Amino acid sequence: MAYPPGVPDWLIVDLDPAAARRAGLPERVAVPADADPARATPLELAAWAGAFAEADPEHPDAPDLRRLAAKQAPRARVEQALAARDWEAALGAADDVLAIDPEDTPVRLNRAVALREAGEPAAALAELDRVAAAFADVPLYHRNRGRILEDLGDADGAIAAYRAALDGAPGDPAVVDRLRALGALTTVAGPEGPVEVDRAALADLVRRDLAAHGDDHAHLAGAARALLAEGQPDLAATAAALALALDDADEATRLVLAEALIAADRPGEARAAAERHVAAEPASALGHELLAAACAGAGDAAAARDAARRALELDPAAPRAARILAGDPP
Repeated sequence: MAYPPGVPDWLIVDLDPAAARRAGLPERVAVPADADPARATPLELAAWAGAFAEADPEHPDAPDLRRLAAKQAPRARVEQALAARDWEAALGAADDVLAIDPEDTPVRLNRAVALREAGEPAAALAELDRVAAAFADVPLYHRNRGRILEDLGDADGAIAAYRAALDGAPGDPAVVDRLRALGALTTVAGPEGPVEVDRAALADLVRRDLAAHGDDHAHLAGAARALLAEGQPDLAATAAALALALDDADEATRLVLAEALIAADRPGEARAAAERHVAAEPASALGHELLAAACAGAGDAAAARDAARRALELDPAAPRAARILAGDPP
């Protein structure tokens, strides 16, 4: 801090650059010599900025401080319009602020909110991109980004944004709800009952476990069955494929692989897996039934009916085969 020349009753205070940018403040502000800078509010800083610039208009910091004072009225209008959900007025006031200070990051953040609510998600995302560096560690920024990416149909991008929001605000219920809605969370059996976990984290954990037991057929086959039962078909298919690489004669795991691939909506791979199984076990009613379901999923109705008929010949109670022949979803 130092006294500016010719104005002995003011101090020039250096702010943390990142904090100043997030608050829409210049990096240097003027404070009366008898004031405590640490207790100053943004409105006080703005009022002092105007008084200082008027008292010493030739000071090097005067232009920045003059801008700080000048933009307070339109900034207040932005906040009022947002509170009233008047998106058009909020955008107009934000434009007034940015005409004075194009680098006002909190106003750009508010402008992004107004654009999203006004039905312009692409423009809202562009505003957020402009201030990404300033708000990289602010959970609200990432939560807003996630909502906008959802509007744009980018589910993967939205999930990544919501996960970034949780890094800064663990357990935020609004973010958890969005991750749940997007299918990024899943429920697994824990020692004390069902536990909701992040699907990507679970997948990474399971893959590490499978890699650690890459030469243990029994472990891999058991993992495939458990994962399929817990509603994790992609991971179940991975475990089953690894188990079959060690022992392709494992009939039960061949069936798990086909079932998992059907559940994971991978009908082409499911069909190949079921065909391998029925080639090895022509009398497997379940194998033909799974083949019928896979063919139906792949859009090959004729092959699905043929496989369903064979399944019913082997097991007249085969439920999916009967549905396929009846023209119902398998």
